[in-house]
Amino acid sequence: MPQFLLNLKPWQAFLLVFVLPFLLQYGLEQLVTSSNELVRVCLDALPSVFYTMWLWLIGTYLYRRLPGSIQIRGIYFHLAMLYFLLYTLLLLYTISIVRESVFIGKLPLGMLFLLVPLHLLATFCFLYAVYFVSRSLASIEQGGVVETGAYVRAFFLFLFLPLGIWFLQPRLKGLLLKETT
Repeated sequence: MPQFLLNLKPWQAFLLVFVLPFLLQYGLEQLVTSSNELVRVCLDALPSVFYTMWLWLIGTYLYRRLPGSIQIRGIYFHLAMLYFLLYTLLLLYTISIVRESVFIGKLPLGMLFLLVPLHLLATFCFLYAVYFVSRSLASIEQGGVVETGAYVRAFFLFLFLPLGIWFLQPRLKGLLLKETT
């Protein structure tokens, strides 16, 4: 699957990761007339799940290609991605349940005390995943351990992926081409 993603041209990757999920979400919302909240949550989560899974697949691919001199544990990356994905689904489900309370400005205080630390942890997990993928990309390109300055650009490109995918996809495709030759 990662080889398929890496072989895409930048515009194809953009369409697959960003445009297709929103079109699917919109189209399925028009087809599904159910008032079931779980269906609504799944449809709302579709774009986020596509983006998260793309980042997870690319990160896993890059982790497996790291030079042997780099000792990094991939389990933290996988745990961060899993938590971020599950938290996104939980957040959307929670918002769908307390939607009326939010609209009138009376979110239960206990809910707020629970959501703030969970949200901060999800933010940290997402930033760690972006750090992991960007540093892995720079390490593979340079063939060894890299300093902070070497992967900062990739970090921001992954962070702002709708724009960054236009610059990252050729680099990722180049890694695949270099590997096959």
